Amino acid sequence: MPRVTVLISGSGSNLQALIDAEQQGKLPNTKIVSVISSSKKAYGLQRAEMANIPTKVHSLYSYNKDIPKEDKMARQLARVQFEKDLAELIMLDKPDLVVCAGWLLILGPNFLSNLSKDIKIINLHPALPGTFDGTTHAIEMAWNKCQESKKPLVAGCMVHYVIEEVDKGKPLIVKELTITPGEETLEQYEERVHKEEHVAIVEATIKALDL
Repeated sequence: MPRVTVLISGSGSNLQALIDAEQQGKLPNTKIVSVISSSKKAYGLQRAEMANIPTKVHSLYSYNKDIPKEDKMARQLARVQFEKDLAELIMLDKPDLVVCAGWLLILGPNFLSNLSKDIKIINLHPALPGTFDGTTHAIEMAWNKCQESKKPLVAGCMVHYVIEEVDKGKPLIVKELTITPGEETLEQYEERVHKEEHVAIVEATIKALDL
């Protein structure tokens, strides 16, 4: 039975899409074995608990809270340790796949080199391949670009494999959405993107696990 660990940082609506898919049999013989959050305040932790999925909090803040911002070397070392510990934490649950579902921290080389090569990692990004890489504001940036250019813009979201280059891994699922200037608010476009994300993350999980 394939085992999945989900990484979150916030509300966990994409986690909920995975939980619903598992409960509805859309992820056949697959088990979400763990949810790890970068924030203890993330509502996604409650979603996991309601679905009886074990949760853990792995916060970068706890690693660097006592280090002055000026001490960049010490903060960099703390980040290295954070990434190594995250890899170990994930491997305790022996997952076949790690799904970054709204995880807001970059998974750097120290994480990737310490994680077992047998574990696949995929990430949801609210932009198309090659656009708005490495930002958490991709939805807003796409909408603003469309309004400023006064021309329709094809944007959307994707799920891709995680590699060292941020948001540059091979895409598994791409969902395109057209934004038309003046036709909808940023909030309305954001809602459209989130609906597609909920579909894309399930489809990508199925594809990554070859179900």
